[in-house]
Amino acid sequence: METLTDNHSGAKAGKRFRLTVKSAEEAVRVIREKLGDKARVLSVRQIGGEGLKKFISSPKLEVIAEIPPEDQLVEAENLDNSKDQVASTTNNTNSVVSSETTSVETTIQEPSKPNEKEENVVTEAIEGDSFKILAKTGFDSQLLNDISSWSNWSKIKDLSLAESLKEITIGLSDRFRSLNIAPTGDRIALIGAPGVGKTTTLCKFLAHEVFMNKKTPNVLKVENGVPNPDDALKIFCEVVGVTLYRESNKTPDSSSDSPLYLDFPGLSLGQADEWSRAQEALDDLNVQTRVLVLNAAYDKQVLSKSINLANNIGATHLAFTHFDELSNSTKLWPLLLRNNLSPLCICNGQNVTGDFSTNVLNQMISRTFPEELYARGFSSYRNI
Repeated sequence: METLTDNHSGAKAGKRFRLTVKSAEEAVRVIREKLGDKARVLSVRQIGGEGLKKFISSPKLEVIAEIPPEDQLVEAENLDNSKDQVASTTNNTNSVVSSETTSVETTIQEPSKPNEKEENVVTEAIEGDSFKILAKTGFDSQLLNDISSWSNWSKIKDLSLAESLKEITIGLSDRFRSLNIAPTGDRIALIGAPGVGKTTTLCKFLAHEVFMNKKTPNVLKVENGVPNPDDALKIFCEVVGVTLYRESNKTPDSSSDSPLYLDFPGLSLGQADEWSRAQEALDDLNVQTRVLVLNAAYDKQVLSKSINLANNIGATHLAFTHFDELSNSTKLWPLLLRNNLSPLCICNGQNVTGDFSTNVLNQMISRTFPEELYARGFSSYRNI
């Protein structure tokens, strides 16, 4: 591991470096200061902490950068494009820049090859069919089929791409606002398959209740015949001043100012009896608000199966996790508009004190259309 200084980056031409930073802005600053304006980003990935750290600290970025050889120097504007690449990966994560010196080391990682199809998408879009262009940029086929069945589709398909995006955004927003959103009660259970992020989502809820809503929630850790360890959750509850219970008969009465959150063990998608036992426990505990937690990065078939199982046990609301890992949110629209679960929140990352939004519509719209389309002047339609 070595630390670059301002006076020897020129000797590193043709080599690659790994940087661990806390934000996209820090990455760009360090690259410019240590590697120069000609440096380019090869890859970016988000890395999180382990154990309790993943609940109480923001994830970091691992950036692979290169100083091209003299015969391969690129224009300085590529560094600005690198900032967009890093920023899109972090989903605009707000974090404090580290005061420590950023370290870099040489690596043998190969640079990623440019995607020629993506480079040609916007050029085709100027004069091509909007429907085909959206499909090429990763727009979900089921959502496209739904849109083509709208009563005003004959009008939309003949518009320019920019106007088509505007009309689609308006149409999706109107349909979302027409959903029957069920209120939440004072007993709220989080259910879902193993690994979807239920405990992290619960921590986000608790932080939101304590710091934003000024409430005093309690937590009941439910076993339901399956081991449900509480080490990390217990520590987090102690930090934010929330009481964690393991026995239902010892929990205090719940109220609007002191809601009770229930954390269930992961329910296997291949074991319907686990979901049935969960329903019995929910009924016995008189839980009316039953939130299905889904990992938004999962395959649509897995998401649909989870929703079907959750509907069978009386689920009322829906929460998406790992939303920041999506290139676009189009596959989620049919799930939101075609089932009777009320969208409750969207979670990004593992930082339990942030990256949590109950404004699901704005989050969905902001990630509906591919970034390369907005880059050509369509950003004014993002928040209609």
